[in-house]
Amino acid sequence: MNPAPSKNGQELRDTGLNAVGEVPWGSHFCIFYETKQDLLEILVPYFKAGVKNNELCVCYGGSYEFHTIPEAKRRLSRELPELDQLLKDRKIEILARKDWFGVAGNISLPKTLDRFQKKVAYALRVGFSGLRFHGSSPWLKLSVGENGFLDYEQKLDLLLASQPAICVCTFPLFLTGAEQILDAARTHQFALTVRHGKWKKVKICDMADARSEAWKGKLRQLTFRQREVLQLLAEEKNTKEIASIMEISVKTVESHRLELMRRLKIDNVPGLVRFAIATGLVSAEPSAAVAA
Repeated sequence: MNPAPSKNGQELRDTGLNAVGEVPWGSHFCIFYETKQDLLEILVPYFKAGVKNNELCVCYGGSYEFHTIPEAKRRLSRELPELDQLLKDRKIEILARKDWFGVAGNISLPKTLDRFQKKVAYALRVGFSGLRFHGSSPWLKLSVGENGFLDYEQKLDLLLASQPAICVCTFPLFLTGAEQILDAARTHQFALTVRHGKWKKVKICDMADARSEAWKGKLRQLTFRQREVLQLLAEEKNTKEIASIMEISVKTVESHRLELMRRLKIDNVPGLVRFAIATGLVSAEPSAAVAA
C-alpha cells in the first residue's frame, strides 16, 4: 500500500482507526479509554495498519493496562492471530515500561527521548518506512511531577516533528483526573475518548469545564471556615490580616491553610489562589499578581 500524499504534499499514514483516519508523519495524539476492550480496539487496528504500511510497531505498557507482558501478548493475539510471527519477525515489539524508561525510581527522560530517536533510526536502517509507537504515561506525572510530564510530552512532540514516526499515547480514564486530561489534551496535537466502543473528539473547552466542575466538587467539601480562609488568601490578605478579620489566632489560620493544602492537594498559596479563581470563589482581578 502506498500512503497517499496530503494536500500540502506530506505523506499520510493510515492509523487504522476510523475516528482518526490518515495522519502525516510526526503526528502525536492521545486517546482516553475506559476498559481493556477499548484499549484493544485502539491497539489492534493501529498495529495492523502499521504492519500493512511497513512500519516498525513498538509499544510499552503498564500494569494498569495488562498485568504482565505475557498477558498483553495473550490478549492482543486473540484479536491479532498472527502476533507471534510478527513478534518473531520483529515487526512488532511489546516492551515493559521499565525497559523503555529504565529502572523504576531512576527515570531519565533525556535518555528515553534518545532511545526513541535510536528506535526510529533502527527502523529505517533495517528497511521499515518508519516507526509507529504507542505509549501509556499517566503514571509519569506521579513519578516526575507535572512539569516533568509536560516537558516530556512537549519534547516528544518536537522530536516527532522531524521524524518518520507517529505516536499515540493512551490514558485509562479511571486513573486520569480532569487536570491531567487537560494537560494531556494540551500537549498532544489532538485528543479523543473511547468508552465501550463509542468514540468522541475531546475539546479543550470541554475539559476546562470538566476541571472546573471537579474543583467545585472539592470546594463543596470544605468547611465554611476553610472557605473563608481560602477566600481571604485569594484576596491577598496575609496571615495576620486573616487572623484579625476572622478574630482567630495566627496559629489557627496557619492550621486552616495547611488543611486546605492537604485536602485540595495544592502545595503553595498561588495554587490556592488559582483554585479559588477557577471555582468562582473570587474574581481574577484582585489576585492577578499572585496568580501570575
